[in-house]
Amino acid sequence: MEKINNLPWVEKYRPDEIINIISHKEILNTLKNLMDKNNFPHVIFYGPPGTGKTTTILACAKHMFGSSFANMVLELNGSDDRGINVVREQIKDFSQSEMFSNEIFNVNKKRHKLVILDEADSMTYDAQFALRRVIEIYTNTTRFCLICNYSTKIIPSLQSRCITFRFSPIPIYEHIEHIKNIIKLENININEDVINEIIKLSDGDMRKSLNLLQSLYMTCGTDNITLNMFYKNIGYPLPKEKELIIDKIIKLDINSAYNFVKKIESDKSISLNDIINDLVNHILTKKVFPPIKMARILAELSEIEFFLAGNINTSIQLGAIISILKNFK
Repeated sequence: MEKINNLPWVEKYRPDEIINIISHKEILNTLKNLMDKNNFPHVIFYGPPGTGKTTTILACAKHMFGSSFANMVLELNGSDDRGINVVREQIKDFSQSEMFSNEIFNVNKKRHKLVILDEADSMTYDAQFALRRVIEIYTNTTRFCLICNYSTKIIPSLQSRCITFRFSPIPIYEHIEHIKNIIKLENININEDVINEIIKLSDGDMRKSLNLLQSLYMTCGTDNITLNMFYKNIGYPLPKEKELIIDKIIKLDINSAYNFVKKIESDKSISLNDIINDLVNHILTKKVFPPIKMARILAELSEIEFFLAGNINTSIQLGAIISILKNFK
């Protein structure tokens, strides 16, 4: 990996070639075979954040288009460009244009441009419905890649026009190896338990782990980074404090538990997702509930985590979390 200064490490160490992408080897081999046979389809990449979805499609685009990448690829973000006008104007205009660079793209001289639509699950229903028709009309000139966290938020008529690939969280051993390579390149002196905690908190999200590592580097430099320095840097509760949070949620009455967690959220900048993860680990390891109750609690907590991904009001969801635990006591 070549070092580039003044860049976020997520971009600095983003692989440009398919062969350098970690994990998902079966998906990568399939995509490479499709490209080599000049048969790249419309695709949907879905899975948790930081698992390589955007990196993979950008590497594919560079493999297909080379120096013509800028002219042949349209990148949009479904969170920002989510309305029907974007489909009718930007995407449609790009798709119907037949201006191709001469050196593209393979032995059969079939020339397809590529539209990359990140966070496509944030698009409105009308925009997705309009996109369905655009994909159908301009298949001869354009390929589409829809990237999302939840494929269930993509309408069925769009899904039926694409090959779907699921990107699972980065396996721990590959995650650790990649992080240690970056630590070596940046010459960071860091304790092994800190690396393990970064991997644990990231939960398979490479983007999150790189951001945590860069934040540590910017604060501590190349000094010997300890676990206490790590927790202080990210503003995350120490293990004893996390146990206290869980204990209070379970033992206090609803109002007291709610106010306690709201204060912790404000003081420590801890997210509700982190609290849910800690709760799940506590429930599974401590076995404070009977098996049947535990299964029902975990099922309801999973629904709340799903709602949080859709930017649902966190205060309401916190109340729901506490209510679930009190209801099954």
